[in-house]
Amino acid sequence: MAEAASDSSLAPPAELVSQLGFYFSDSNLRRDRFLIRLTGADGTGAVPIETLATFNRVAAHTQDVGVIVAALRQAPGLVVSDDEQSVRRVSPLPDEDTSAARTVYVEQLPAGVTIDMLREAFGVCGAVTCVSLPRSGPSHSRDALGFAFVEFETEAAAAAAPERMGGTALRDGQPPLRVMRKAAWEEQKAAYKSARAAGSRRSAKAERAKAAAAEAERAAAALPQTVVAVTAIARGGNIKAIRKEMNSVFGAVAPVEFVDYGFSNSGDPTVAYVRMETEEGAAEAVRLLSEREQPFGGAAAQFALLRGEKLLRYTDRIRELRAASGKTRQRKRQQWWERKWGAKAAEEGGGGGDGGGNGDG
Repeated sequence: MAEAASDSSLAPPAELVSQLGFYFSDSNLRRDRFLIRLTGADGTGAVPIETLATFNRVAAHTQDVGVIVAALRQAPGLVVSDDEQSVRRVSPLPDEDTSAARTVYVEQLPAGVTIDMLREAFGVCGAVTCVSLPRSGPSHSRDALGFAFVEFETEAAAAAAPERMGGTALRDGQPPLRVMRKAAWEEQKAAYKSARAAGSRRSAKAERAKAAAAEAERAAAALPQTVVAVTAIARGGNIKAIRKEMNSVFGAVAPVEFVDYGFSNSGDPTVAYVRMETEEGAAEAVRLLSEREQPFGGAAAQFALLRGEKLLRYTDRIRELRAASGKTRQRKRQQWWERKWGAKAAEEGGGGGDGGGNGDG
């Protein structure tokens, strides 16, 4: 590094003094990751002046290290080393950070807005200590994102800013600013994130339901269409007699696997299901019995193949009934074993066997 100029007549620009003082201020140093690594957590560590000279805003004012040293000597709260090679804060950073209470959030900023413009505009509310103007990338040449944070020296100034600056425009013809305390903005941000998360959960739930429906549709399509739904059966007939008649009528068309009447239809005597052995037999039964308006219980019934979701629901219902029936049979075997051999024998494992083995069931 070149030696600092020793000419005491050097007069640093006031803007440079202000900028260097800002770098070491409470407001900036807490959030400046680069500088805080040099100063340490308490902010009093020495920073090489050679490093400060590379900062864009410093270099824009001067390349003369002597001018930079002179500006640092005028900045309040800083002390330059005897060899003029480094500078440090006099006092450590405060233990408590009160900046949030002294900060407002500003949005609807026009294109081309600058930190200096915001500092000047919000200066009518009180002394501004920091303006943060997020941009679309790390380079200062990138466009601002349309919002900013303005930190004041006092909480009173921050409290006055929303009313005084909200609804005003930085220039004529530009959109009015929206200004709120940082705490209010954080509450809105949290509510927005929560709403988005809830929306994501609802969306995920809807996607799962959609996937389940698609899977059910595929499962239904894979089921053989061998079940004939018989509806509009006349009421008042004998269940067993009608079931026997159905078995005979359908069996005359094609082989029947089972006549489900009075089992899975929750006691509705107007509905029956006939499970045929083949899809061809089921289709032929529907065609033939519909053509001749086959009656059951004294009235013409209606016939249709079960397909899709209806077929899937029916097969699921049959599966549930079979499972429940199996439990019932096991419970009855257990009761029979207890009556015949006693509860103790049943506990020793006899009840799980087939109670009909001795011919007494």
